[in-house]
Amino acid sequence: MTDPFNIIAAALEQRGKVRYFGSNQLRAACPVCGGRNTGTLSAKAGQTGAALVKCWKSGCGPDEIAAALGLELSDLFPPREHEPDKPVKPPRRIGLLTPLQALELVEAETLLVLVAAENLANGYTLTNTDRERLRAAAGRIQHIADEAKR
Repeated sequence: MTDPFNIIAAALEQRGKVRYFGSNQLRAACPVCGGRNTGTLSAKAGQTGAALVKCWKSGCGPDEIAAALGLELSDLFPPREHEPDKPVKPPRRIGLLTPLQALELVEAETLLVLVAAENLANGYTLTNTDRERLRAAAGRIQHIADEAKR
């Protein structure tokens, strides 16, 4: 019985009453905070085979629910299958900025650098705050450049 939903269901049945809704959804008492109220926890089989659990009483997390049932958090997920000769792909990175947002940020930081350069050329002295802001701008531009290279 390696199906995560069945593992959760069996562990909940050992603790008390479980109400099933079809073959892949149930309601039971939350093992962390629910007492006897069989409406505090819902569980269902997700599309990927993972067991999805939700505490409706106190918002207990999946890790807390699994631990209270004597399970590991990994028991809520199906085993990963991959061919031994084939390397596992790393998860796809999701950038925090869209390309347009990155360009707009570079544009704004470049304008800041230009203003500082003009001020220096006209004999103004940069304050510590000005220099800190220029360091931050350089760091942001470098970060965007590093992200673009990936």
